Amino acid sequence: MKKIQKYTSIMLVLACLLCLPYSANADGETEVQKEGIFSYTVSGKNATITNVQDTQETVIIPEKINDYTVTALASGACGGSAIIREIIIPDTVTEIGATCFAYSTGIQSIKLPASLSKIESGTFSQCTALRTIEIPAGIKSIENDAFYRCDELWTVTLPEGILSIGENAFAACPNLAAATVPVSVTAIGKNAFQASGGFRIYAKPGTAAQTFAAENGITFEELITVSVNGTPVVFDQPPVTDTKNYRTLVPMRAVLSLLGAEISWDNSMNMAGIDLLGNRLLVRIGEPFMMVNGKVYNLSSPAVEFNSRTLLPIRDIIESVGGKVSWNEDQKHIDVTCTVK
Repeated sequence: MKKIQKYTSIMLVLACLLCLPYSANADGETEVQKEGIFSYTVSGKNATITNVQDTQETVIIPEKINDYTVTALASGACGGSAIIREIIIPDTVTEIGATCFAYSTGIQSIKLPASLSKIESGTFSQCTALRTIEIPAGIKSIENDAFYRCDELWTVTLPEGILSIGENAFAACPNLAAATVPVSVTAIGKNAFQASGGFRIYAKPGTAAQTFAAENGITFEELITVSVNGTPVVFDQPPVTDTKNYRTLVPMRAVLSLLGAEISWDNSMNMAGIDLLGNRLLVRIGEPFMMVNGKVYNLSSPAVEFNSRTLLPIRDIIESVGGKVSWNEDQKHIDVTCTVK
C-alpha cells in the first residue's frame, strides 16, 4: 500500500509538472516555436518573430500567429537574406529589433508599420538593394548606422515629428541624392549623412539640419512646400529652384496626381504626355516650350530631370489649364488652386 501511495505521489507530481509552462523562461517568454516560415516566441498574448526563413521573395508578416498577436520582430530576424525582395509588416508590430534586416542584399522594398516609433541601430545596415523607403509618421528617432551602406538608397523623406538622427544613420550611401529634414529634428549625429557627389539637404533655415549642412560642407536648400486645393503634397523629391530663371520646379507626378491627371512617358522622345482636366499637355525635358491642346505654350523654365524625377515649372503647367498658383514668400509655400472636373 505504501509502495502504491509512493508511486501515486510521484505520478501526481509529474502530472503537475506537465501542466506547467515548462518551456517558459524567467520572463514568461516561451522557447522558440515554429509556424510555416516563421520562428517565434510568446509572452502573454503576444508573439515575437525571431527568424524568417528566406524561401520566398515576398514575405508578409502575419498580424496573428496561432492566436498570438505579432507585436515584434527580433534582432536579426530577417537578416542576411539574398532571396527576400519585399517585406510587408502589419501595424500590430510596435518594435523592430536592431539589425533586424541587416546584410539582406535582396530586399528592395519594405512597408514599415505606422505603429513604429523608432528605427533601431543597424536595422537596414548593408541592405544594398534597398532603393527607397517611407519612414512612418510616428517615428521619433533613427538610431546609429540604421541605413549604413545602403548602396541603392537614393532619397529619403523624414516625417514631421522625428526628433533625432543617429551617427552614420545614412552614411556610405553613394546614391543618396537628397534628404528632407523637418523642423522637429533637433539632433543629428556625426556623419549621419555622409554621401557623395551632389547630395543636398532640404530644410527650413535656422534648424539643426542647416547647421549640420554648414558644418559638413553639404549643399543646403530651403524647403519649399506645396498644397493642392488645400491638401499638402508629400514629395520623395522636394521642389528645387531654377536659380537661372528664378522659377520653382516641382516633381510632376506628386502634384498632378492630386488633380486626377493621367501621365504617360515616351522614353524614345524623352517626352511626358499629361491628360489634365480635359486638356492634353506634351512636355519634353530641356525644351523651353510645351504643347497644350496642340498649341505652343512657352515655359518660363524648361522641364528638367533631377534625381530620377521630372520637374516642371508649376505655375506654367497649372495656369495653362485655367488654375491658379500663389506664392507665400515668408513661408516658402506654393498654393495650387485648380477645379477638378
